[in-house]
Amino acid sequence: MSLYEKRFARDWDGLDRDEATERAFALGVAASLGEENEDEYEEIRAAMGTNYDTSIVELAYEEGKRKGTERKRAVDNATDRADVWEAVVSAELDEAATGGDDEPAGRATDLPSVVADLPEVTELPDRDPKQTEFPDFLE
Repeated sequence: MSLYEKRFARDWDGLDRDEATERAFALGVAASLGEENEDEYEEIRAAMGTNYDTSIVELAYEEGKRKGTERKRAVDNATDRADVWEAVVSAELDEAATGGDDEPAGRATDLPSVVADLPEVTELPDRDPKQTEFPDFLE
C-alpha cells in the first residue's frame, strides 16, 4: 500500500476542487518520492468540470512534486520516505496553525492572496484631506 493510499481512500465518486487539489498535491509529493500513481492523477483531473479547475489541480500536483523534492534534498538521503511524506503532507494539508488575529497560515493549496483578497468594487479608498486641497504654492 502506497503512502497516498494510506492517507486517501481511492473509492471516491466525485470530488470538489478543494478535495481534488489536496489529493493532487499529495500525489505530487508521492511522485517526488518515487511512488507515482498516474491513474489516480488522471482520474482526479478528469473529475474536474472546467479547464480552470483542471489547471488548479495540475498546479497543485506540480507544487507537491516541487515541495517533496525540496524536502528530500534538505534532509539526509537516508531519511525514510514516510518521514519526508509526513513532513510535507502534514505541514500543508493538516489543519494549519493560526498566525495571530485568528487568521490561518497560508497553505500550498490556498488561492494566492492577489485573487483571494480582492477589494470590494464599491469600496472607495480612504483619501487624505490634503489630497483634495490646492498645493501650497497655489494658495
